[in-house]
Amino acid sequence: MKIKKDAKFFILLLVAILVLLLINLYKVNLQNSFYDKGHELTDKDTSTVQNIQKGDEICQTFVAKKNHLSSLILQLDPLKSQANINGTVLLSLQDADGNSLYEEEIPYLYIKGNGKHQIHFKKQENSAEKAYTISLKFSEIDEGQSFYSVKYIPLSDTDKENGETSFSINGEKQKGRLLYQDLYQNTKKIALYVAFALVTIGIVVAVSIRMYYAKNLTVEKAFLYTIPAIAILFLVAMPFGKNHDELTHWFRAYEVSEGALLAGENGTEAPEAVYLDINGMDWEKINYQQLVEKSKILIQKDQTGIINSTAAAFYSSVQYIPQVIGIWLGKLLSHHILTVAYAARICNMIVALCLTFLAIRITPFGKKIFLALLYIPILMEGFTSMSPDALTISIAYLFVAYVLHLKFDPKIQKIQGKHRAILLLLAIILAFCKIVYIPLVGLLLLLPKEKFKNVPNKYINIAVIAGIAVILNLLWLKISMHYLSGYTGSASKVQLMHILKSPIQYLQMVLYSLDHYGNHYLLPLFGSELGWGEKVQLDSLIPYVLAFGFGLVALLDSTIKQKFSTWDKVIMTLIVLAITGLIFTSLYMQWTAIDSTIIEGVQGRYFLPFMPLLAILAGSIVKVKSEYSNETLTKVIAITGLVVQVGVIMTIVAVHL
Repeated sequence: MKIKKDAKFFILLLVAILVLLLINLYKVNLQNSFYDKGHELTDKDTSTVQNIQKGDEICQTFVAKKNHLSSLILQLDPLKSQANINGTVLLSLQDADGNSLYEEEIPYLYIKGNGKHQIHFKKQENSAEKAYTISLKFSEIDEGQSFYSVKYIPLSDTDKENGETSFSINGEKQKGRLLYQDLYQNTKKIALYVAFALVTIGIVVAVSIRMYYAKNLTVEKAFLYTIPAIAILFLVAMPFGKNHDELTHWFRAYEVSEGALLAGENGTEAPEAVYLDINGMDWEKINYQQLVEKSKILIQKDQTGIINSTAAAFYSSVQYIPQVIGIWLGKLLSHHILTVAYAARICNMIVALCLTFLAIRITPFGKKIFLALLYIPILMEGFTSMSPDALTISIAYLFVAYVLHLKFDPKIQKIQGKHRAILLLLAIILAFCKIVYIPLVGLLLLLPKEKFKNVPNKYINIAVIAGIAVILNLLWLKISMHYLSGYTGSASKVQLMHILKSPIQYLQMVLYSLDHYGNHYLLPLFGSELGWGEKVQLDSLIPYVLAFGFGLVALLDSTIKQKFSTWDKVIMTLIVLAITGLIFTSLYMQWTAIDSTIIEGVQGRYFLPFMPLLAILAGSIVKVKSEYSNETLTKVIAITGLVVQVGVIMTIVAVHL
């Protein structure tokens, strides 16, 4: 290792990690993630003290709920349209003994402009059950400006008697409390954040250095160095239930594990623990502490209830095979329901990663494209959750890779029975995944007819494989439409008739949706937000870096150039357009209101299954020469993708502390 010679690499690595950490720490401080909240800030049922004159003083005494009180947030002026007031407010905080903990004179315009004002003071180690007083004293008001105003929450006599608050104006007690939030520093949250940061940074630095100095670094080795570690970090960092529709998929997977291959009209009987007491918890805002509490729940067969997964009933049971295996294994290992749930997650992750690694291994070119996709946060979220998207995406990647393998591998002189069997199996699994990706079967047309010697005609083989896949897909569509009708009613038929009667207008609608929501599709596709409910909003730097990197990989990968004929490119283009059209059409029929002028419900992650095909197509059309070796590009992709995960993982952790 030559430190001086490679100083540029170490400096860039250090700077990149520091930038991501500094941005994340700033967001952590803005969101007060290291604190436990006392009172909540709310605009519901608030009133306003308006006629506050020069010299008036508002005091708020409260009893601290916990130890380590160290910050307060005040929300004051509600009258945004009032004329500017150039006076000042003396803000102070005292403890029960009259000791001053904080004092600041601030312009009222600052309060009015910001609405919320946060103060930090010396941490009060033993603050629980002790009284503290917030004081606001108002200075002289300029001529022509009649009064100050302050927002407060009215409270009942019962609240006052229970010691909820003591709110006074010029010493006269009021029935209410100042609109404030008391914050208590949580050392456990800080320790957890630091631990995650150290582990994540340690992995990133160690693996980055290892890859930088590796000789003959292949894409497969880069995968093994980085992807499993990233997947495990995602699995641990994102609490169960917080990934896209994860609870719904958990219910469906458990149903399937109990033998209910089709969702019942009235649900399926299962242990009550399967619900994880979700009715008593806001799963949209779940955190690590709540998850630890839920880890104590045991499966008790004598306590059963009905689980209803109709929201995911239109997903075929085939998509839940990995999760079901995990549930069975989890039950063998433990009676704790969260152990079973995480076992399902882990199996789903392992299957998806193995299928994707196999795709990278067998594809004759474009390996770096598959690798670059795995660093996208929304893809990794799907792979490490209960989502059936994991199987859908990985099977789609494997199908694309296997067709390219059959087409370009010189060792395969003819398509044999085992090849046709594998193609049929992959096509069938793809068929039982989302219908919108069935056009991928059209890639079979890329196979050269010369490789079908001594077997029936190429088009007969393709027709049989594609025909079986399409028929199975249509059969499942007929079944799933029964469940979808519960959400859409007869609207789907109306939407379909509109498409058939006015195809040009519908095409305009699709193009308008792409134009209007293009950025909304692109940024989430590359990871601008994760999870559901209380979403994990990632720094915009991350999706832009990943999108730019992915585009460069597609254009600079020299292995793709001059591989396809014009006819091949036409077929690939039609497949991409067909899938895109089906995505919009399915969402138009399922989720878009009849009178809507735009197609609703389309998400960037829906484009992931055909992204390798799109990138390979773009790389084969655009003629760009790269001055860098394939190994250098692999290192840049892997190290960049790995370093980005520092920002991703730490943001996930910060949201769920």
